Amino acid sequence: MYVCGVTPYDSGHMGHVFTFLTYDTLVRYAEASGIRVRYVQNVTDVDDPLFERARRDHVNWRVLANRETDRFVQDMTVLGWRPPDVMPRVSDEIGPILDAASRLNKAGFAYRTDALYFDVRRYRGYGRLSHRTRTSMLRKLRHEGLLGVVGPDAKRDFLDFPLWRGSAADEPAWPSPFGPGRPGWHIECSAMAMRYLGPQIDIHGGGRDLAFSHHESERAQSESLTGKVPFARAWMHTGLVRYEGRKMSKSLGNLVLVGQAVERAPAAAVRLYLASHRYGRDWEFRWSGLDRAARLVERIRVLLEGEVRGAVAPKPGMAVGARAARGGPARRPGRGRPDAADPDRNGLSLLGRLQRRAAVGALHLGAHLHHGLAHRAEDVHRRRGLGVLFGVGLHLLWHHGQVERRGAAVQADVAGLRDPEILVLAVRVDLDFREQGAKQLAPAPA
Repeated sequence: MYVCGVTPYDSGHMGHVFTFLTYDTLVRYAEASGIRVRYVQNVTDVDDPLFERARRDHVNWRVLANRETDRFVQDMTVLGWRPPDVMPRVSDEIGPILDAASRLNKAGFAYRTDALYFDVRRYRGYGRLSHRTRTSMLRKLRHEGLLGVVGPDAKRDFLDFPLWRGSAADEPAWPSPFGPGRPGWHIECSAMAMRYLGPQIDIHGGGRDLAFSHHESERAQSESLTGKVPFARAWMHTGLVRYEGRKMSKSLGNLVLVGQAVERAPAAAVRLYLASHRYGRDWEFRWSGLDRAARLVERIRVLLEGEVRGAVAPKPGMAVGARAARGGPARRPGRGRPDAADPDRNGLSLLGRLQRRAAVGALHLGAHLHHGLAHRAEDVHRRRGLGVLFGVGLHLLWHHGQVERRGAAVQADVAGLRDPEILVLAVRVDLDFREQGAKQLAPAPA
């Protein structure tokens, strides 16, 4: 799995965290299901926004990139991520990137004017991944300031994009057959993904805003380069996080930083709050929602502490949940309705196997599962038992003494539980609420 990572020029925020914890959960779920995962997430430390910030702040671009990359890793560590197996930086990958651009040029997929451009007309189906018409693509490029110029010494088509370009005087430059300069944004990810995962990958992820033009261009140049279709068997795009009515973004400055969030709530509560939203939908960050998640974490922590002391420990066969309310016997594990955590059945339940790990005494929990199975072809792929990937989204409902059933509810069967760790974010993702609820994790340094 390859996920487009950060451009490290400012502090990480909840929009970033939502994206990367979504894929963190997916990797954990796949690995817990017996699937070996090689997870690559890049660092885009050669890109216009970083150079513009370095210029504004009168700091060396590499110093800025290193500082913000370290801060990003610290933030994600506070939130308990499973680090990627490889985190390549563009600045360390110039050789393979230049080789990919050169091969595209030799194969006739590129042309050279004021830069080396990919010729979109040579690739049939440009725009199909993002489901955009030519007019829609041009509109988005214009909105993002990426439309460029068409002319004898420039692009042939507004949709063409640079594979290699010249550098400004204060930007890094590397020697190449096309003159000193630096790579274009799109070819960076194609080259790194293929270097570490091969010419075809199972899953390619990123935020929804990357579907066009980044992922659309990645797909075009990668398949043109290798002749192998598809480049990625499944594309996943996470929704955007809004704050105060607008998309949370560095350019707008309406950010909720990781440090701010963990000052207000335990890291486990931050993860739970983010996981309560379906992965592909845009949503609004609200402090009140984080506060509710924190209260739930604290309730669970109190119950776990009671279980550790031996209080109200459940007995094997004890009925809980809706069956307890009806007076019926506890359901035997493995019998009856299929496990709601089976991604082939009902999407990924982030709490679907809570019953196997949580010691909750007389707690009655219900998890309302959204059937978040992706309906677009690029989001769906069945391979090696992985099944339909990730209908992330649930609302954990707390009720004193009863479970409210809505749609497909998960019944918390506590028979046979053996330890106090509670599975909250994915199968076998162990966040110890007793520790995280008892003392606040330190936020990343400012």
